[in-house]
Amino acid sequence: MRSMVRPFLLLPALIVAMVVIPTMVLFAASGAPGADLAGIVPGAREAGAMDLSSISAFQSPLPPGTVPPGTVPPPTPRPRPRPTTVVVPRAPAVATTPSDRATIYPYEIEKVIGDRLSPTIYAFIENGALYRSDDDGRIWTLVTARPKRDDFLMSSADPNVLYSGDGVDCADPVAGNAPMYRSDDGGFTWDELPTGINLRPLLIDPANPDVLFAADCAMLYLSTDGGMSWTSRADNSEARLWETYRVVAMTSASLVGDPVPAVPHWDQLYAAGNNASGEGVITFTGDQGGTWANITDPERAPMSLITVVADLYRAGHIWMLAENGVWATEDFGVDWQFSDRGLRSLTRTASAALTDLTYATNGKLYLGTSQGVFEKPINGEMWTRVVDTGFTSKEVVNFLLTETSPRNLWVNTDDGVFTYYLED
Repeated sequence: MRSMVRPFLLLPALIVAMVVIPTMVLFAASGAPGADLAGIVPGAREAGAMDLSSISAFQSPLPPGTVPPGTVPPPTPRPRPRPTTVVVPRAPAVATTPSDRATIYPYEIEKVIGDRLSPTIYAFIENGALYRSDDDGRIWTLVTARPKRDDFLMSSADPNVLYSGDGVDCADPVAGNAPMYRSDDGGFTWDELPTGINLRPLLIDPANPDVLFAADCAMLYLSTDGGMSWTSRADNSEARLWETYRVVAMTSASLVGDPVPAVPHWDQLYAAGNNASGEGVITFTGDQGGTWANITDPERAPMSLITVVADLYRAGHIWMLAENGVWATEDFGVDWQFSDRGLRSLTRTASAALTDLTYATNGKLYLGTSQGVFEKPINGEMWTRVVDTGFTSKEVVNFLLTETSPRNLWVNTDDGVFTYYLED
């Protein structure tokens, strides 16, 4: 009898323990961190005493006291609708063939946009929809089926921030105004920048999406507030370069002595420009465009510059693509070498054109042309055509290569996008 009575005597105590003790723990956990949790979670008091006051806001790169003229108050923030996303899996690229047509099944990709410093890639597919991948094209997510812009510049610091603007047609004296736009939600919605009329975005600070350069037909401009206001970056040196040359491309590079791999710094910038006669100039600035130094070969000016590229891993290594070949320097422009061997039959054809240039970690340069892709070792002399690919005879528009997937070259052509695996 005593053994049967004991469970009945212990049962109320068990019920109290099951109900009251968890309730006390939950009540304590809902209190202020640190003080109420100190007796429950070891170290909670120290975590609750975290001081966030030491986190400072971004400091403007303009000199103290500089106020951009014509500042327009930013618009009142408003909630934005978020797109309904559809995840489309894509198998990781495998080096079974030298090239493949890029697809987001069942659609072919028409164009990709990204930045070398980010794994995020945007893709327009053949039905016009805009997709996004945050892992170099392995998984794609639908942004919108009806994108309002078909070309833009992406911030590597924040891939949600995009800038789009075609710029005014400088060859047409009666061309109409061309607006400039910004998106803060990855291209789902766009806002026109009221002070960005006729500006074409050129380069975004890799550390801050609100700092960027843009140009029109006559001047280079810098914005430090996301395109709401602009300051002209006229060349204040004796040469007054931007009064003669129109900026067509820009890039940023690493500072001397930085560790490898280096991250581009906004303090070391290069710009390429052309004058009315087609002569090109490569310039350097170390003060965000306050002054510019001409680093072009003084004995031979390049003709019709297309783009400028700076090596992330080797300070002072710069390439500029001209209409007739490629210029290279390994000492910040003190000495330049010109290469066109293997390209002469192409560059001497009126219908042919050189379109884009990039370098890869396999030690080679890749050149886009109207008749496919050419390659050569960085220190080599001869360009050779990349053959046996889907883009062998295609007109190449430009390339995309990311540091997070350095062997996968995206080739934008007039007939869609191809992926090309870069071998040693």
